[in-house]
Order: sequence, then C-alpha cells, then structure tokens
Amino acid sequence: MIRIHGLGEALKGLSNECDKAVEDVVKLLEETAVKTAEKAREYAPVRTGRLRKSISHRKVGKTKYMVEAAAPYAGYVEFGTSRFPPRGFMRRALSEALRELLQTA
Repeated sequence: MIRIHGLGEALKGLSNECDKAVEDVVKLLEETAVKTAEKAREYAPVRTGRLRKSISHRKVGKTKYMVEAAAPYAGYVEFGTSRFPPRGFMRRALSEALRELLQTA
C-alpha cells in the first residue's frame, strides 16, 4: 500500500492558487472594459455629446463585462448608413484595449 502524506494540503494550496488566478483574470477583464469605454468615449464623434455620455461598462457575469453605447442612434454611427460612413468608434476602442491586454498578459 502506498501512502501519500500532505496531499490534502497540496490540493488546498493548488485550489488557493487557482482562485487567485481567477481573481487576477477578472481584474484584467474589468480594467479592459474600463479602458474600452474610455477609448470609445474618446473616439466617439461629438456633436451634442449625447453619444459620448451614453457609453458605459458594467459587469454582466462572473467573468463577463459589457461596454455599450446606449444612445438610440449609436449603431448608425458605429456601422454607418446609406448616407453616412461608419465611424467604428467602438470597434477601434475594443481593438486597442485588447491589444494592450495581450501585451500585459
């Protein structure tokens, strides 16, 4: 018969490290959401300021964050219309924030 001493402590230590890793990932995700919202506000065209003011981020799950522009016309500005070209302010902001995240991680 083989006996392994300290296995319970080792597993507990491993569990603690996993919990810390998850916390670190969640923190990085939140920082990325904040940066994305900030950059989107920076890149959003400003005519009245309504679009820029409508951009926010929020947590929607344990490891999920949402960045949104709540102005009803945000999609038209982002993707364009038959008369107006797309501005892509959200895509540009997300692209830059993800690039920074990948350099950090």
